[in-house]
Amino acid sequence: MIRHFTSTVFVVIEDKIALHWHSKVKMWLPPGGHVDENEDPVQTALRECKEEMGIDINIISEHSYKFNDPKLSNIYPPEAILIESVEDQKIGPHQHIDFIYFAYPKNLNFNLSSEWILVSQKDLISETKFTNPNGEQISPPHDVLVIGIDAINKLKKPKKKS
Repeated sequence: MIRHFTSTVFVVIEDKIALHWHSKVKMWLPPGGHVDENEDPVQTALRECKEEMGIDINIISEHSYKFNDPKLSNIYPPEAILIESVEDQKIGPHQHIDFIYFAYPKNLNFNLSSEWILVSQKDLISETKFTNPNGEQISPPHDVLVIGIDAINKLKKPKKKS
């Protein structure tokens, strides 16, 4: 079976995740894409957010192991690595080995293009349907709902005490 490496980023902005309508797969998805030649999955995550959203991000990750060797370096481990079955008219059936990252924008002073929506935890839990560019009401896929809730929970801003 053909397999491709991909990275997906759940960008949390003001306790919401950013999704866009992916016209090829016809789903609400976070930013992401294929790992290019000579690129690691973190570089892909950073590049895709810049290309698709126009923002720089900080990936939130905990290194599980620190190397004490100047010849070696770590990259951020993903929150998860998923194997997703994909149907593509050009390539045919194949799989994506998808590195899942959680991130914040480096700077909150940006304008998100109108093709992006910010989805709250409440909307994810209730599987709210959003209007796509074709006027159809569609909920994000199950994995986006579940992982989006986890991303918001992990990166949620602490409530201010009154």
